[in-house]
Amino acid sequence: MRGKKGPRRLEDKTIPQLHNTLWPIFADYIKAVHPLRCYTCDKQLEEGSRDTQAGHWLSRTYAPVKYCEDNCRPQCSRCNEFYGGRPVEFERRLRLEISDEAVEAIKRKATEKWKWNRQALIDQIIYYRNALKDLEAA
Repeated sequence: MRGKKGPRRLEDKTIPQLHNTLWPIFADYIKAVHPLRCYTCDKQLEEGSRDTQAGHWLSRTYAPVKYCEDNCRPQCSRCNEFYGGRPVEFERRLRLEISDEAVEAIKRKATEKWKWNRQALIDQIIYYRNALKDLEAA
């Protein structure tokens, strides 16, 4: 069943189906709002290419920061998959971009207790869909 998005109506989806719906929308948003260069090696990326991915500094397994915009940037597949996201370089660049305090806040948030909320996921899907439409219209 992996990859299936389930029922069409968001309200009828299970939490895993909502994740399967939200992740590609969120990843497209990250790739749309940041320059198409690998965040960790500066390789030029192409829009729509399989090589262009939304990479995380702290792994997606840390639920509280899975959809945190400051924890995610465009990366090439080599850095993201084969080098495990190059977290040391990712963190160094994040500290320069968003500040040491913001990076420390992400670290603290990642270790908080977390339970997924269906309505919060639905709200995020709607938010990022609309944000992508606005970016396309601009």
